[in-house]
Amino acid sequence: MKNVTLNNLMKKYGKPVLVVLIFAILGALVMGVDAKKKKSTTYTASRQIVISHNIPQEMRTMSSGANISIVGEDNNMMPTYKDIAENGTIAQKARKHLSKSMKKKYSTDDIKSAIDAKISQQSLVMELKAETSSREASVKIVNATAKAMKEELPQLQPGSGKVTLLQKATVNNTDSKTTPSTKKYVVVGFALGALLGLIIEFVVFTVKNFGHKE
Repeated sequence: MKNVTLNNLMKKYGKPVLVVLIFAILGALVMGVDAKKKKSTTYTASRQIVISHNIPQEMRTMSSGANISIVGEDNNMMPTYKDIAENGTIAQKARKHLSKSMKKKYSTDDIKSAIDAKISQQSLVMELKAETSSREASVKIVNATAKAMKEELPQLQPGSGKVTLLQKATVNNTDSKTTPSTKKYVVVGFALGALLGLIIEFVVFTVKNFGHKE
């Protein structure tokens, strides 16, 4: 029985392992470079608004005789207010609050696409978010949208609650997100490269053994 030594193992399996490793490294490099080319950063600015009636605890009697608070009705209307905030009409009004240079860069459709309204159950607070490739633009767009909601909501939804604007969005409190993740791309590239190397070595091994048998 032959003694198994590290030298013997390296002679027998060193080349296949090296091939797999080379392909893995090449895969990681290719995917890493690709990730850097595709990399982009977006910035999100947020501003909260409150939509409620001036006398939140006032009660009124419906035709059915049931008493429903205005707070409850405002809560029920929040999904509608969300749809209005994300509507093109609000985006068009918001655009009017932007500077001339901003108007050249961002159309009504751009503003509409940038805005996302978030609401929570049992809350009269709506969080407006604007996401663009510019930190400053995101701040200006979300603040302009908040103003537009305050001005336009009473006309678009008669009987709606009063819109109160909370703290302004600023450049200092924006969030940033960079995609794609270079690390994830490198890991995927390494794995795919290693897999390709294994397949190639398997094919070579199969062909050699098949040839010997023939």
